[in-house]
Amino acid sequence: MRAWLANAVPPRGRSGQAMVVALWVVMLLSMLIASLAYEMHVESAITSYSRKRLKAQAAAEGGIEYARFLLARSFEGNAEEQEDESLESERIMAKNLARGIGVTACKIEFPDATATVDILPEAGRRNVNALSDEDWEEILDQSGVPEELWPDLIDGFMDFTDEGDEHRLNGAEKDDPFYESQGYPPKNAPLDTVDELLLVKGFTPEIVYGGRSIGEGKEPVVTSGIAPLLTTWGDGKVNINTASREVLLTLTDARGNLIDDWVVDDILSARLGEDGAANTEDDGFESVADAISKTGLDGSLAEKLSVSDRQYVRVVSTGEAGNVKAGVWAVFDVGNKEVVPLYWREAISK
Repeated sequence: MRAWLANAVPPRGRSGQAMVVALWVVMLLSMLIASLAYEMHVESAITSYSRKRLKAQAAAEGGIEYARFLLARSFEGNAEEQEDESLESERIMAKNLARGIGVTACKIEFPDATATVDILPEAGRRNVNALSDEDWEEILDQSGVPEELWPDLIDGFMDFTDEGDEHRLNGAEKDDPFYESQGYPPKNAPLDTVDELLLVKGFTPEIVYGGRSIGEGKEPVVTSGIAPLLTTWGDGKVNINTASREVLLTLTDARGNLIDDWVVDDILSARLGEDGAANTEDDGFESVADAISKTGLDGSLAEKLSVSDRQYVRVVSTGEAGNVKAGVWAVFDVGNKEVVPLYWREAISK
């Protein structure tokens, strides 16, 4: 009997080994399950993001089409007032667009997505091809570009766009090592887009679009970028009904003095009308003389301003679905009562 019991109980060593093996198997299975669960989570997140991105893109493009509809409707003249509130809002926005007044922060609801649309005449920006040396200084100063860089940038731009190969003091023509290394000569013609500034010697992405640090071995500098202030469309006059604060602060009167901050505040407030709200029927100045009479604007600025130039219109549409945004901005020529696309760009951000 004792002999049988002795043979029936397994040795302690073998029992411990079996337990270790069992623990390893459990641990490996747990890791495998955890890995599969993580992969499923990642794939689910990617699928969700892709779905939201597609909805945001569709909403942004829908916003552009809505803007085209409003621009087309602005050709129809003064329509009768509408009882439906949404139709009345569209009528007012179309009327304002016909007067050269922009539409801002117009929200459009889609299933599971929204679009926010701005429709602004390009004349609200400074035409880069019409800037004088003094204008350039104000543009660069407003954007935070260090003053020591101004002479090279201004002369470099003028040499890049003017005819002939004569050098300015701080400029660069086709014989400059920069253009020889880049493999292209100066354009010797006006720019077609603001992006072309990156082809000009000295103009870095930080200067054009904003960012930190300009050049190597120099103190880091943060600039807001000059691109938001510039355009390549229009006759150079600034539409005071749509120009941003930053653009207005680059204008100088006949004595070379900048517009005071309080005058800019007057302009931004007065152009919203008595109700102080955007996209309403009392928006905008009727004429430059009207703007001068209602604000502290110097009369000598009249030749630099307009109130109704809307031949070229920029539409910026931002679609949003969940936490994903997609943007589309485009420039249209509406001068011949047709909405003709001239420029298109898309961007996606989270």
